[in-house]
Amino acid sequence: MSKVIDDTKYYYVSAFIWGHELKLLNKERVERMLESKNFEDVTKVLEECGYGDMSDLTQDVLEEKLAARRAQVMGDLYKVAPDSDIVNVFRIKYDYHNAKVLIKAQASGVDGTRLMSAAGRVSPQTLSTAFTEGEYNSIPEVLAIAIQEAKDTLARTGDPQLADFVLDKAYYQEFNELAKDSGSDFLVGYGKLSIDSANLRAAVRSIRMNKDASFLHQVLVDGGSIGIERLVSSIMQKTSLPNLYVGSPLYKAAVEGVSAAQGGRLTNFEKLCDNAVAAYTSDAFISRVSEKKLIGYICAIENELSAVRIIMTGRFTGIPSSVIRERLRENYV
Repeated sequence: MSKVIDDTKYYYVSAFIWGHELKLLNKERVERMLESKNFEDVTKVLEECGYGDMSDLTQDVLEEKLAARRAQVMGDLYKVAPDSDIVNVFRIKYDYHNAKVLIKAQASGVDGTRLMSAAGRVSPQTLSTAFTEGEYNSIPEVLAIAIQEAKDTLARTGDPQLADFVLDKAYYQEFNELAKDSGSDFLVGYGKLSIDSANLRAAVRSIRMNKDASFLHQVLVDGGSIGIERLVSSIMQKTSLPNLYVGSPLYKAAVEGVSAAQGGRLTNFEKLCDNAVAAYTSDAFISRVSEKKLIGYICAIENELSAVRIIMTGRFTGIPSSVIRERLRENYV
């Protein structure tokens, strides 16, 4: 570890979070959103949670509203955190999201600017300019190398998915490096579990599509608790996938993944993957004064945004509340 976390430096940000956590989308508010007959009452719940005026909310602007909320929270935390490294670990996800948007836009010949997020370390405009001009001095080195490799992959293969794989690997690589540099063992553990979850999802989907070892090596990511070679060997030899996850928070997901890999529904399997990661960070959210409090709050916000997307999409499209409820992940509060 490059640093040693000093909990006393987290008094201010912890107090900031205590002042905001009462606005989180808790179970009572979720039920109000699901059961309200009046759409105005649904949006009032979001306004209570700090989303601002939502009276003009429509399905077309939902993602813009969620992106604005995420950018606001990340920006606020970046200002009050004693060390920006931990916040940046979570912001890098949106740098790579934006890179994927640019890659897909280039492949399809459209303008993807409106789909880019302002929650990353690099502004959408700066990243877009670097991407277009091929000059990367203004962006982090790992991201720059990954973007150029993804562009080269797209030019060589014409397949945006392969370019996505390049960016995914670089994202987790940079996440792990920044997590180690932050000095937080808890954040390093979160990164490992996130990679294990991503690899388990990729493994199940690959089995469903009858993909070979070469494809698996393209999609699986280094840095998890379960090595790539062990996972590939297990899949190719058709041994029991759950055996790899005995003692892991992902064991239940792996058991469910057996059915999903054979053509069953993916919904519950993916929900169990998400819940395993959520369970890891939920204890951090209720901790007192430490970097864990900050990590837990960021994860709680991400969980909330996902829940809002599921609920509002369901409400817009007329999906029954009982079905929406089944799709929701574990709540932090």
